[in-house]
Amino acid sequence: MIKVESILVALSIAVSVGVAEVSAQEKPYSIIVDKGAFELYLLDAKGDTLMHYPVATGINIGRKRRAGDNKTPEGDFTVEWVQNTKGVMYDYHDGKGKVEAYGPYFIHLITGFKAIGIHGTCPERDNKIGTRDSKGCIRLHNEDLLKLLPYVEKKMKVKVIPGPEDIEADKRIDGKR
Repeated sequence: MIKVESILVALSIAVSVGVAEVSAQEKPYSIIVDKGAFELYLLDAKGDTLMHYPVATGINIGRKRRAGDNKTPEGDFTVEWVQNTKGVMYDYHDGKGKVEAYGPYFIHLITGFKAIGIHGTCPERDNKIGTRDSKGCIRLHNEDLLKLLPYVEKKMKVKVIPGPEDIEADKRIDGKR
């Protein structure tokens, strides 16, 4: 009987340790981007909103279907890595030349499309936050990005949900109207 009790105790400890390891590996934060509301929400492990910020999304409505369509992808993604973008230049072809378009950091997402992520903005486009103004990325005010950054880590979950305009556009494109 003692041997059976010892095995049960050992199994109980193994299960407890296994559960603790799984819990420790869970990511405590996640992000939801609501394209229709132009908002980014940082959630804790319970799903409670810790902070939210206005964002700019892709110029065109609907889900991203191909590179260069200026649409923000929708779905469940993960953070691949965070890049310091100080000094990284981009030309919007608006006659103003190259600017530091990405703000201080670029949070690269694994989306199935190249160079899609969450990043800051340049002063010339800061007033476009809260509108459809990006090439497909999710843009934040630089000060909001800096507040969000301490919570961001590799493999963090990011969910991008469509707004009503996106859903209607996709129905028309898919012929489901």
